[in-house]
Amino acid sequence: MSQQKPPNKHKKTINTAARLSGSAIQMGIVIYLGVWGGKWLDGHFDTEKVFLPICTIVAVAISIYLVIQQLKKIND
Repeated sequence: MSQQKPPNKHKKTINTAARLSGSAIQMGIVIYLGVWGGKWLDGHFDTEKVFLPICTIVAVAISIYLVIQQLKKIND
């Protein structure tokens, strides 16, 4: 009989940390793009800060959704 090695907990911890830091970067990029898009839309349609808060809130909601999905994958 061959002996199986126990799972390497340290490797799993590093993998989880890498995934979470990737999620943080993804969250920052999504929010940045939302703010940039809101500013662009305000400039394009010549409005004063109408699209900026809307796009920012939508981007934050999307990024929170993506982080929750990533956490579900990590816990499985």
